[in-house]
Amino acid sequence: MDTITITFEDGKKREYIKGVKFIDIIKDVKNLYKYDIICGKFRNQIVNYDDSIVKSGKLYLYDINTKEGNKIYERGLTVLFESCVRDLFGKQTFIKISYSIDKGVFCNIDKKMTEEDVDKIKKLMKEKVSKSIPFVKIETSRTEAIEYFKSLKRYDKVKSLFYDTSNFISLYKFDGTYNYILGNLPYDSGILKLFDLSLLDDGIVLRFPSIYDNGRIVKYTHHEKYYNSLNEYSRWADLLNISNIGELNEAIINNNAGEIIKLSEMIQDYKLLSIAEKITLNKNEIKIVLISGPSSSGKTTTSKKLALYLKTLGLNPHQISLDDYFLNRDDTPLDEDGKPDFESLRAIDVKLFDSQMEKLLKGSKVITPTYNFVTGKKIFNKPLQILDKDILIIEGLHALNGNLLKNINKKNKFKIYISPLAFMGIDNDNRMSMTDIRLLRRMVRDNRTRGYSPEHTLSTWESVRKGEEKYVFPFQDDADVIFNSILAYEIGVLKTYVEPLLFSVNEDNDEYMSTLRLIELLKFVLPIPSDTVPDTSILREFIGNSYFEK
Repeated sequence: MDTITITFEDGKKREYIKGVKFIDIIKDVKNLYKYDIICGKFRNQIVNYDDSIVKSGKLYLYDINTKEGNKIYERGLTVLFESCVRDLFGKQTFIKISYSIDKGVFCNIDKKMTEEDVDKIKKLMKEKVSKSIPFVKIETSRTEAIEYFKSLKRYDKVKSLFYDTSNFISLYKFDGTYNYILGNLPYDSGILKLFDLSLLDDGIVLRFPSIYDNGRIVKYTHHEKYYNSLNEYSRWADLLNISNIGELNEAIINNNAGEIIKLSEMIQDYKLLSIAEKITLNKNEIKIVLISGPSSSGKTTTSKKLALYLKTLGLNPHQISLDDYFLNRDDTPLDEDGKPDFESLRAIDVKLFDSQMEKLLKGSKVITPTYNFVTGKKIFNKPLQILDKDILIIEGLHALNGNLLKNINKKNKFKIYISPLAFMGIDNDNRMSMTDIRLLRRMVRDNRTRGYSPEHTLSTWESVRKGEEKYVFPFQDDADVIFNSILAYEIGVLKTYVEPLLFSVNEDNDEYMSTLRLIELLKFVLPIPSDTVPDTSILREFIGNSYFEK
């Protein structure tokens, strides 16, 4: 009888009969793992429970604490949640999986929910988990799928599938209902044991452990400014009929892309002008504007545009980047893996920064530094002194961290948190992650400005995300305002730049699965030429030809 050798991540090897099912390997080793195995990776392909393995090789096992396993868990949990809501409140109940919020996803529902309703949903979800109902994958023609969703009046699905050029697609059947879900689902509902629900005014937050929580569901924390910003932009998109990719595509084929670009830029500029006016109203007290947000949020462009608005309102802004206060490279502390820790506040010369800012507010003249990323050293070359109408704009990853500028009075500081808060999904069940938007932005910019390959950006992204979880997201509630840097049209423009990069990744590369997922996401999006994107747009920070780079 032919056998194969499976090598696990820890280097240990086991022999199995050729053609062994993945589920049988899981049963063999499950006692060695704390959490349920959701899927695996073999020869750079996701393997699910029913898949057979016929060759020897290295097998990676993914649970809820891995990015691969966590995404599949989230998808399965949303299907389970929707199934239970519609069982309880009617098959025609409108549900939209909108966006991520505080270790969960926000689900819009067209029925006013109560705590009693939430308890009913939770109870039914637990019942279906206990029954281990399978997620059955079936192949069907795209035409048949479109007709099926038309019969259900699911026009969000009809519109998205219209732009999929495949002849055949995969649907998932769960508890008697078929759905189109982008990406893999778990084998059955039995694995979806960890979840909770939190009631909000117009929906429910479906919560589950993130990869940073070690299998725990943390207590829900409501971020009111963040929540309001997302809802405000979503309402605006609904008014313009661009709340999902299908509707954006319709605008493009009807020659309205130029108008969408103009409207998106106008609303963003209006928001930034409103922030500038708010600062100016308190110009006698506010002396420092602090701008922070996760990677690829558009902090640099936003700080420079804000400076222009403040100038038109009579102030004299001076821009400072926290990056210029990095410790010299040889002095950079190491992270838990023994690598230079550029993501934490420890990489910043806090003592020098605080000292110089305090001196500036007292009217003293200081020589501020410029960090040379080639030599890894600071050069002190920018003399600065603050007069009556002057104001400092400081941008950086840690700008809102409470351990900075502790000796400066709160009333003298104005804090802005910036991030692209995604509101647009592929359809009502398949949301578009704001993390993915930032990743695509970064991939394009990394390649354009530093010559980095997409594999390099993908391989370092997890480290970036860990840093954000620790050092950026916890301070968002300290902001005076939240600025949403998303542009309704940008995914269409980004596609023209990032798709060739993604297709350049080889099948044997460790990041190949990540590129496939992003390619799959972009296949629904029609490209938008960048010709009419203004040179002052935040998007130009990533695709190039920005006014602020000249």
